Amino acid sequence: MRAISNGVSSMNVLFTLFYTLVFSIGTYAMTASAAQAELYPFHAKYAVYYKDVRFGSGERTLRRLNGDSYKITTQVSVLFGSGDYINNSWFSFKDNILTTGRYEHETSVMGFGDISSASFEDNGDILMDFEDDHVEIKSKPDVMDVGAMTIVVQNDLKLGKTAFSYEWVFEKKLETIQFEVVQQETINTIFGDMTAVKVKEIKKKKNRATYYWFIPKLDYQLGQVEVYKHGVRKSYLKLTDLTFQ
Repeated sequence: MRAISNGVSSMNVLFTLFYTLVFSIGTYAMTASAAQAELYPFHAKYAVYYKDVRFGSGERTLRRLNGDSYKITTQVSVLFGSGDYINNSWFSFKDNILTTGRYEHETSVMGFGDISSASFEDNGDILMDFEDDHVEIKSKPDVMDVGAMTIVVQNDLKLGKTAFSYEWVFEKKLETIQFEVVQQETINTIFGDMTAVKVKEIKKKKNRATYYWFIPKLDYQLGQVEVYKHGVRKSYLKLTDLTFQ
């Protein structure tokens, strides 16, 4: 039981890093105004650390399928493969509007797995399927898909916005996530020292804080994430590889 508990705890740290963006790492539907910018397919790799010890890795891949259709995939593996997370989100980008159509989500911890998926109706309803349940949520067009959230964050930063919030579906309910730009900072990356925009997630619990660094010269790709509790850094994520396709 202790091994399973430790594995679940590690996965919770991981989801804290990716769900809040991440990322990139999904559930669900969105229609949101995007910046006057083209989407550039990419493949990014990350190292995930807990208390300065590397315990996992992650990847985000944006692919153009055809025309205005795209697919973003987030994959994470921790504890030598004992915990895995994968989210696929399909969306369209046309006339500067990003619209999510469906997602597939799968997690596995110590051999115990969970699979879910969702599709989105034209009226905004979200139809969610779980292994043991089916949920229909009456929603509205601007609800966010966490799989596509990082794309929208990048575009909002390109627009020069300094504060933004999104609604998204998480575990069968709607939640709101808020961000604000703190300042510009120089961070060390695989490409050397680079200027990054530091963004803070606004949390209800004042003893917790999560910061994200987006790099303008890399199309505002996510370069770093840090998670704090009681002012102490508990976990962080670093970009280890990036290619544009």
